[in-house]
Amino acid sequence: MKDKARVVICDDHAIFREGLKTVLAQSPDFTIIGEAANGFEAVETVLRLRPELVTMDIAMPEQSGIEAAKQIAAELPETRVIILSVHSRKTFILEALKAGARGYVLKDSAGEKLVDAAKAVLRGECYLDSPVAGHIVDEFVKMPDMTPAPAQDSQERLTDRERQLLRLVVEGLPNREIADKLCLSQKTVENHRANIMRKLGRHDVIGLVKYAIATGLVDPDAWSR
Repeated sequence: MKDKARVVICDDHAIFREGLKTVLAQSPDFTIIGEAANGFEAVETVLRLRPELVTMDIAMPEQSGIEAAKQIAAELPETRVIILSVHSRKTFILEALKAGARGYVLKDSAGEKLVDAAKAVLRGECYLDSPVAGHIVDEFVKMPDMTPAPAQDSQERLTDRERQLLRLVVEGLPNREIADKLCLSQKTVENHRANIMRKLGRHDVIGLVKYAIATGLVDPDAWSR
């Protein structure tokens, strides 16, 4: 990101908003341009300021964060929304993603993961906190219409390194941690991710999760909750 991404923070707890501002202030890539304390105010503030990024709580007065995210996605599709919530239930996660959120981070890990999540969604990726990714995998396993396994030749197009990296992506690890585990630069990891998505014709992490389960690259039982 060449310019600082403009951010609006939406949460009904002032102390938590201050904490998020402190976290984002540690990175030179973001600038806070506004905040909101309820769902209606969130939509109004975002539509007025047109930021690149919004952090959104789910449980807010007046209107839920999911409804607010849905309105923002419809009006400003280029604005990325990250849900920050205490809720890890599959229903909340899936509804947030259906509403147009591009990231979901649990509040108790926001301090260490928010910056990575923000950078990921601004690159056009989908970011799911590790426990959240596990719940999504559980849901896909139970879906009767889960995407069938791609043809064998699509699997063979992935290199050993790409299959290794794909497993880590599906586990919910951010690029920084993947780079550390595989002794690669973050730029190389980003290039691998882009190549994997291009080869498989999948455009987000959810699509990669479906592929990994359908082809047996990952064991869904590993995420059983």
